[in-house]
Amino acid sequence: TTSPPPRGRRIVLALGAANSYVNWTRVEEAQQTSSSSTLWTVMHADLTGFGNLMKENGFQHALDQYSDKLIRVVQRLAPDAILVSSKGLGLLTYLIDRGVWMGPSIMLSPIPNWSNHLRAQLLDGSNDNECIHVDDEALFEVEWLASMKILKRVHTDTAPGHPLIVGIGTSDDEHFLIVDMMEESQVCGNAVRIEDSEDAEKSEIDNGAIHIRTTFVDCPTWSVYSFPGDHGWKTNASNAANIAFLVDQAFLDV
Repeated sequence: TTSPPPRGRRIVLALGAANSYVNWTRVEEAQQTSSSSTLWTVMHADLTGFGNLMKENGFQHALDQYSDKLIRVVQRLAPDAILVSSKGLGLLTYLIDRGVWMGPSIMLSPIPNWSNHLRAQLLDGSNDNECIHVDDEALFEVEWLASMKILKRVHTDTAPGHPLIVGIGTSDDEHFLIVDMMEESQVCGNAVRIEDSEDAEKSEIDNGAIHIRTTFVDCPTWSVYSFPGDHGWKTNASNAANIAFLVDQAFLDV
């Protein structure tokens, strides 16, 4: 991880499961132009090699190798929020499932991966030796269903429900693979687009675009914002201010 954060700043712990690059220096610089009164800094868990191991042997194998280190980092840094990107969703749900994390979370284009803790969530007290047979076409929906149930434990079912802030690209694939799948699970009910001008004005980013916020009927502390681009939007330097905006949202009521 990086050196200790400046005194008085909240810690955002970034967990990366894949080898994607986000310019966190530019993201931190962007908060200087935001209207948020909360100062924060991004720190990183050193998971070098996780992405390659996941690609070669699967997500669960990589998680088995890094789980102890992951838990130690969270316990040592005691972050104020955790941020994950893409397949890092599985790291976040693992930490929640283990009872290690119960705070605000930010997800950038989250994508679930089949793992033991998702399987256990679906069995939910059934025989641990029971097999779950899912065809390839339905696997992605099942992964989202289990992930949503785990996320809901911290971000809705506990009091208070901690914010869950999601950023996605504006492409059709991003909307289908993330928002549609989240809604289809019905864990949080139907998705609702907030289009009133007052709320839209609060969501205005420095590039002048108005980003409509999507929420869910049964998960009022969840918000999804879309930004220009496809799944790689988060690595585009022009979206640094948008990522900073997402972090600010996680701290609005904290």
